[in-house]
Amino acid sequence: MGSGASKEGLEGEPLETVDVHTGGINCMSLSEDSSLLVTGSDDKTVRMWSTKTEPIEDLGVLDSNTKGIMDLGVLTGHTSFIQCAVVYDTYVITGSKDTTIKRWDMASADCEFTYEGHTGRINRLICTGEFIFSTSHDKTARAWLFDTEDVDDPTDACIRVLEGHTSVVSPLIFIPGHDTGIPDENGLNINPGDLIVTASFDNTVKVWSFDTGACLKTLKGHRKPITCMDTDPKGRILYTAGQDRCIIAWDINMGKKMKVVEDAHTGAILYLRVVNRLMYTSGTDHTAKCWVREGLENTRTYKDHTDSVACAKFHNGILYTVCNDGFVRAFDAKSGALKRKYKGHENAVTCLTVCVNEYEGQVYTRLMTGGNDSTVRVWNATDLSDKIPLIQQPVDRDYTRVQSKRLDELNQHLDDYMPDDSLNKSSGQTVPGGIKNNLDDSDLNIIDAD
Repeated sequence: MGSGASKEGLEGEPLETVDVHTGGINCMSLSEDSSLLVTGSDDKTVRMWSTKTEPIEDLGVLDSNTKGIMDLGVLTGHTSFIQCAVVYDTYVITGSKDTTIKRWDMASADCEFTYEGHTGRINRLICTGEFIFSTSHDKTARAWLFDTEDVDDPTDACIRVLEGHTSVVSPLIFIPGHDTGIPDENGLNINPGDLIVTASFDNTVKVWSFDTGACLKTLKGHRKPITCMDTDPKGRILYTAGQDRCIIAWDINMGKKMKVVEDAHTGAILYLRVVNRLMYTSGTDHTAKCWVREGLENTRTYKDHTDSVACAKFHNGILYTVCNDGFVRAFDAKSGALKRKYKGHENAVTCLTVCVNEYEGQVYTRLMTGGNDSTVRVWNATDLSDKIPLIQQPVDRDYTRVQSKRLDELNQHLDDYMPDDSLNKSSGQTVPGGIKNNLDDSDLNIIDAD
């Protein structure tokens, strides 16, 4: 796998442009070991990509003989656009405008279960391995069983309905409490301290007990819809931001404000993410910003954008941003200097992820983005940081063996359908353990949606 170096200097061009989706791309998620990328689109499908190849391999490739799209690697079954998707172990979980959540086996591309109960668009998903949490346009959040082997009626998979918000519910966080190791009366591993945090277009945040389903606190302070939130690494302080342009830090246990920053941006804030002692935000004012969490002091402003900055991602000293102006940018996070400006998307860029892979002893960093132009684009980011990138390792289970076996099975299925040389390789976010945050970084899509 060569470095596929972009043009030297400030401007970078895509290593690959893949345009097999027929609608805008709303979300993307990487598997735990960065070997599989999942993208969800307005075309009602989810696609799986192997990132261990160059170019990346669409696992739902075209057959050069029949010109037909193979079913394997393409997850079809939703009847409206895909809003969110997460990868957990060897499964893909998706949420759609059609009000359903689906769980897919990535090896067979079969939908193993459809979760029914929401009456509005699914906005966010979290999967812990035992439970799935979701938020919706129907003003509720829900908790579902991941293992549905003993569930006969799809509605019985829902074990909690969190009702109380008076408008769209979107941002979502799960904060696990102390694990007692004692299952409840239904044999579920739900602990008394487990918390679910939801934010809404009703301008409030609610903190819920997962154990009882009761609303423990309602946090009031924002004057307009809340679009994004995150917690400190210990899950004690909550940071929220929204269309009122302000950031609020909350003591979760006390349910009280700790700090309010008015006019943190000069437009709606679309994205907020905590990275250790720092926090990054972006918004409709064409900027991204860095904050020291203690005191919420703004230390850097990342400029050059000419439209709304939908989301950002910090990786290895670099802050990557995607923008409605069609550009992807890489900034030195510490100095704020623009290191590279990636040109290629023909419309707004909606989502991104950073993939680190090792090939023949060399470590490569690639940036992958999706946009309203229906394309997935891959960019070289190997040479942007002086730091040695870390290859993501599986956590808590023999994940690599299982997923490699599943991917081998999937590739074998593809081989059964087509000759080896017929593969058309077009060119041109829940980790087990700790706090679970929603993985869909594109809060822009939620603001004006029905």
